[in-house]
Amino acid sequence: MTDSRTRPVAVSDGAEARRASRPSPRSFPWAVPPGATEDVIRAGRRRWYGGAVFALLWQVLELVAVWNDGRSFEAHVWSTLALFVLYATYLFAPELMWRSGMRTRVLVLAGVAALAGLLLLVVGPLAVWTWLLVAALTGFVAERFWVAGVGILTVIVAQVVVAASLGWDGAVASGLLFAPVVTVSVGASMLFFGRQREAEDKLDVAQDELTRLAVVEERTRFSRDLHDVLGHSLTVVAMKSELAGRLVDVDPARAKAEMQDVERLSREALQGLRQAVSGYREADLEAELVSARAALTAAELEADLPADGTAAARDVRSLFAWVLREGVTNVLRHAAATRVRVTLTRTALTIEDDGAGAAGAGGAETGGAGAGSAGAGRASLVAGVGGNGLRGLRERADAVGATVTTGTSDLGGFLLRVERKGRR
Repeated sequence: MTDSRTRPVAVSDGAEARRASRPSPRSFPWAVPPGATEDVIRAGRRRWYGGAVFALLWQVLELVAVWNDGRSFEAHVWSTLALFVLYATYLFAPELMWRSGMRTRVLVLAGVAALAGLLLLVVGPLAVWTWLLVAALTGFVAERFWVAGVGILTVIVAQVVVAASLGWDGAVASGLLFAPVVTVSVGASMLFFGRQREAEDKLDVAQDELTRLAVVEERTRFSRDLHDVLGHSLTVVAMKSELAGRLVDVDPARAKAEMQDVERLSREALQGLRQAVSGYREADLEAELVSARAALTAAELEADLPADGTAAARDVRSLFAWVLREGVTNVLRHAAATRVRVTLTRTALTIEDDGAGAAGAGGAETGGAGAGSAGAGRASLVAGVGGNGLRGLRERADAVGATVTTGTSDLGGFLLRVERKGRR
């Protein structure tokens, strides 16, 4: 009567995760949880009646035993009617449980057990075989392990008492001595399936929470990529537009060239945005060096940059590209610098300027560790250091085992350095 199959649950946000984490009838399909939805109740009803009817088929042996116990025809008829009353009660009792809490469920179970006990007066000792149905019905209270255990233990004790009242020889001859053994097997199965269902419900909750966290992480990653893509591009566009505005009267040809760069950068930003949305964006160090040189030149800053990115190890080039993009963007936005120096080695990238600086900053900060303050520099620069940009860099650095360091450069301004330790 069990069905251990599980149904995958797709969770797109926190609300969906909470709905998906509600208990559901799976390995213990007839034990519909209190407060279940109508859909869950309908599913539990289908499974219950299918399994319960199958269980009642075994009661044909009980009817055969009753009609062959040597009593009168009238006694057989009354016994059969009493058995059918119990079977009907057993079959439809769950209808009183599905929408009820634990107290009502226990009362219904106690009522079915009392009716099964009264069969002793009509059917005789053979009634103990119908008590297996009571043991099976305890599956409805499996959410309270001790309640199910007490119910099954009560059935077993009652069967032992009836067998003992007949004496050893009588119990063996009638087969009643085996009833407690069978009930132990049925009861152990009920308790096992109850615990299995509890474990599956907890696993469902854990899986839903992991799914929710994965959604949150993906949203964070996406917002970080948008910041990295648009923050740098729009900063350069603003700088070039401002420069073109100043040159339009004194050097129209150069102003036109700057506006062409603005158009090109806008298209590149749009393309980068599309790639970020598609989830395939990967920063390219060579391209970022070219872009950084153009942006710094447009801002009329002295730029000392490597000619290319071949010095960097292949597995850190993407990280270095992101760092270069964010570092140059922060210089353009906050530093008020006149000179920028970028140093590139196989495992490290350093960006320095002679601008507002960040006195007192420093110390290694690994990605994701929530780095410290940038110190007593310019307020906007401090905001940039603690903002989403560098926070994103620390997360990226942590993913490849690198370290992000901020401090005061030899040029007197701000220093940003990322370095991967341990490998050369």
